[in-house]
Amino acid sequence: MIFFLLIARLTYVQIFKSSEFKAYASLQHSIFTEIQPLRGIVFDRNLKELAVNTVSYSIFATNEFAVGKELEDKLASVLNVDVNKLSAKLNPHKNFVWLKRNVNPEISAKIKGLNVPGLGQLRRNKRFYPNGSLAGHVIGFSDIDNKGLEGVELYCDSYLSGIKGWRLAHRDAKRRELICWGYRSILPADGYNLVLTIDSVIQGIVERHTQYAARKYKAISATAIVMEPHSGEILALYNYPDYDLNNFGDYESSVHRNLAITDIFEPGSSFKFVTAAAAIEEGRVKPEDKFFCEKGRYRIGGRLLHDYKPYGEISFKEIMEHSSNIGMAKVAQLLGEEALYKYIKDFGFGSLTGIDLPGEVKGIVRAPKEWSGASITSIPIGHEVAVTPMQLICGISCLANDGILVKPKILKFIQDKDGRIIKSFPRHVVRRVVSAKTAAALAEILAGCVENGTGKEAGVRGYKTAGKTGTAQKVNPEGGYYEGRYFSSFVGFVPADEPVICILVVLNEPRPQYFGGRCAAPVFSKIATETLRYLKMSDETKKVN
Repeated sequence: MIFFLLIARLTYVQIFKSSEFKAYASLQHSIFTEIQPLRGIVFDRNLKELAVNTVSYSIFATNEFAVGKELEDKLASVLNVDVNKLSAKLNPHKNFVWLKRNVNPEISAKIKGLNVPGLGQLRRNKRFYPNGSLAGHVIGFSDIDNKGLEGVELYCDSYLSGIKGWRLAHRDAKRRELICWGYRSILPADGYNLVLTIDSVIQGIVERHTQYAARKYKAISATAIVMEPHSGEILALYNYPDYDLNNFGDYESSVHRNLAITDIFEPGSSFKFVTAAAAIEEGRVKPEDKFFCEKGRYRIGGRLLHDYKPYGEISFKEIMEHSSNIGMAKVAQLLGEEALYKYIKDFGFGSLTGIDLPGEVKGIVRAPKEWSGASITSIPIGHEVAVTPMQLICGISCLANDGILVKPKILKFIQDKDGRIIKSFPRHVVRRVVSAKTAAALAEILAGCVENGTGKEAGVRGYKTAGKTGTAQKVNPEGGYYEGRYFSSFVGFVPADEPVICILVVLNEPRPQYFGGRCAAPVFSKIATETLRYLKMSDETKKVN
């Protein structure tokens, strides 16, 4: 009986299960391996490489590794690691352990030269950033598994990462791959390349001057942005402190944060252009209209407003030039709550700018129904609102662009490895905020702020410059404001009559000097001077060629 059962079972296996067992046997002698694609390259606007690929090796040990002090000393020396930490990893009861990841080809060759059983290595494509920290908060970084974690590396990960391939090959008794026999594969598709709007030369200019000022004034942090007002292209974006992209793990995660879009602050007087533009557009004021500024002290809505100097009767233009809080509060009262709120929103505050970067926040803009009696005098001077640096430069660029708000952009286009454009990112108009006439009037007023007012140190020799200073006490989360802690800023554009670039500079808690006109304005001037010189040289070179 048992014999017939065995015959029946054998017949069943041979006839009905033969293909299944053949497949199983084949898999026993096969090895399946993923083939990693090359991550796309990131270029600046002039096709200078910002992120590329190199080869790295990760060293591992199996339980075949013969543990011994002499060998461990030699291995620790080659890997440049502490021998005691290495010894702790080399546990003979562990089947597998990583010893060191991302070593260079030179170390890899030395490991091979040791010819030690149980010691192996895995070859990987590794991301490399040839310029170190340059434009770090824009570029971001990717991890060892080819996944973007910050910046455009994260935002455009689906374009950059490509598609994995695979290969199926036979293996020998020691589980080694025999690629030359029975080899099948699907090749990976490499990632697409990115071309950014960033100009590496302008980026370098911005980083050098902003970093110098931040260190000089012992600022906690700083942000600077250069933007082309018509197209919305970001030519440079820098946050201090910065970090080396090739060693991003050596820094606190907070340093990776792109302060230009993730952090908010009360802008203070650099926000006054919003109320000024709204009042002119609505026909509430003209530049020459006079206002009595109460000799520097004005109580309204339960709040006492101060001016830096005791101004009497001055024009609306002079209110902006001298940054009178009292004068601007009176202008806002003429404008009214609903109109003021409308223009704040139209300028883009309280909304995402839509820039091609991860982590952007909206800021804080409350509707009039949530305002207090003092809000109509606080908001026009940049209090009770919180903005990102990106929102602030987009707002001023609207005035530099004949009253039209455009979406800021970091991406120019995406291309394949042969340079064919896969996707482009054209100029995107958000809305018209004010008329071209109003924008021109504001440009003239803001030029007066530099020529005659608080922004004199932002001036650029040979160019009419427009802009506004800001010096705002920092908000205390527990209520009120911190004493002696300020955000200092300057935002503007140049030339004032035919704007080429907009620039923003923000310093967080500069000391001992903290006025925006003294700390941030000179940085604006230096960045603008060098950038305009560079752009002029670039244009002349193009004409020659």
